[in-house]
Amino acid sequence: MINQDRPNLFSFATSELSQDAFICWLAAWADPKWQHADSVLHQTAQRFIASMIQKVKPDYDLSNLKTVGVRRQVEKLDILIEINKELPDKLAILVEDKTHTSNHSDQLNRYYGQIREAGYTEDQMIPLYFKTGYQSKFNTLGVFKTYLRSDFLEVLRTGKSRGVDNAIFKDFLQHLETLDAAIREFSTKNPKDWQADDWRGFFMVLYDSRGELYEVSEDDGANWDYVANPSGGFFGFWWYFKNLPDQLYTPYLQLEGDTLCFKIEAKVEAQRNEAREKAYYQLTEAGRQLNAAVERPKRMGNGRYMTVLRWKDDYRVYEDGKLAVDATLNNLKKAQQILDLAFSDN
Repeated sequence: MINQDRPNLFSFATSELSQDAFICWLAAWADPKWQHADSVLHQTAQRFIASMIQKVKPDYDLSNLKTVGVRRQVEKLDILIEINKELPDKLAILVEDKTHTSNHSDQLNRYYGQIREAGYTEDQMIPLYFKTGYQSKFNTLGVFKTYLRSDFLEVLRTGKSRGVDNAIFKDFLQHLETLDAAIREFSTKNPKDWQADDWRGFFMVLYDSRGELYEVSEDDGANWDYVANPSGGFFGFWWYFKNLPDQLYTPYLQLEGDTLCFKIEAKVEAQRNEAREKAYYQLTEAGRQLNAAVERPKRMGNGRYMTVLRWKDDYRVYEDGKLAVDATLNNLKKAQQILDLAFSDN
């Protein structure tokens, strides 16, 4: 964790509205009329504008920038940044800003349509999904491009290195770097002591490392998130879905905190008992053949999603009190082998 040498405004202003305000504030500094008020901050703000536009128009030249107007909550869109509004080469940067929440209810397509109706053509719009928090999949964004924490940090760190000395700027940069560091600490902490950010960081790495586990397809169903339930909830990661010809059920793997579960989805209620028993038998036999340490769960349940087998101990491997990544991945690969063997005849 980054040490703070003084109170940080954004340790208290943690909402998406506070981040909205900072984005608006920094974007506003890009207008040429502020170039003499704080030249280094102005130049950094212009680089910020360019980094957003270049997500859609990679060859955009900052010399084209004549005016910058910033508005919040335009037709419920978080931020609208209008470049050269009264000129023929005008652009509209649509910013839907998210920290730890995600897009929902077709909101992105709705915002895009509303700004288009306001007088911008498709070629004039720069639609961005601005995400500084945690999210694994970005497959529901439509025409919106992602602008991630790493993109923003690159701009802010460059500004700092070039001499930006504004207190608000430095506070936000430190806030974002603290967030970035928090999800990387899992690699140096004892896994027994992991908290929410450690699980987020671990599952983000697993999701991005799926290619080391299996051949990844465009939409293979893998994802991670916090799963709320009556027992208190857990951070989970699910992957390796098997589509079986008889469609009685779909087996897959799921990490529920420190527990590795062999799960099935049985959509037809009348067939759930049959599906559960058949899957349990096949998985148990495959585990025995592969000499894997697996066991029957204390309770299987009888819902649509059921755990029918589990890894006997923590699937994570520790060395010197830290996570041994390669050995842990080997356990996950072994679990995949169990599924492969169990359903090889299906």
